Amino acid sequence: MSPLTPHQRTVLTYIGEFQHKRGYSPSLSDLAVAFGVRSKNAIAKVVNVLVREGHLEKDPKGRIKIIEMVEPQDIPHPMTLPLFGPISAGFAAPVEEQAEELLTLDTYLVRDQASTFLLRVRGDSMVDAGIFEGDLVIVERGREPKVGDIVVGVLDGEFTLKRLKKEKGKYYLQAENPDYPDMYAMEELQTAGVVRGAVRRY
Repeated sequence: MSPLTPHQRTVLTYIGEFQHKRGYSPSLSDLAVAFGVRSKNAIAKVVNVLVREGHLEKDPKGRIKIIEMVEPQDIPHPMTLPLFGPISAGFAAPVEEQAEELLTLDTYLVRDQASTFLLRVRGDSMVDAGIFEGDLVIVERGREPKVGDIVVGVLDGEFTLKRLKKEKGKYYLQAENPDYPDMYAMEELQTAGVVRGAVRRY
């Protein structure tokens, strides 16, 4: 069994989450919508690789068979930590010693787990938005982007992390670094997801 690419693993994870939530596996159309692609052929290629590698099965009609569900006792428990503060980032100020609440990180960071994935950032085009090389951005698929959102843009087939802008009725992608120019599509501009947050480890 060959190692999966990040995209293949994301598709496999989405299929498992979809099944766990709904009780059946998604169709190719469901997957195409979830991953923001217009052609089912592109997603079918990924599914065929997952079938060939033994991660999925198809029934005689070509539908994805329901993968084996994880037993409840095998599901990891979410991490809950005490939340203190607020703490001043300017002049020193007293800090509350009692936790305000208990916070579950996945609930705070992720609204819809089945539609959410992580991307590792490369480059410095988004530094003025507080997103730096090596950060992990939390991306939600299937969410309708608004002008001003930071998105995973698909510009003429190439993926990039930028802010979605619109001028004179035309959408384009804008970096958060003045060293980078605005990006306009020669043929087509799509979005593969909307960024909901970023994670950095020191």
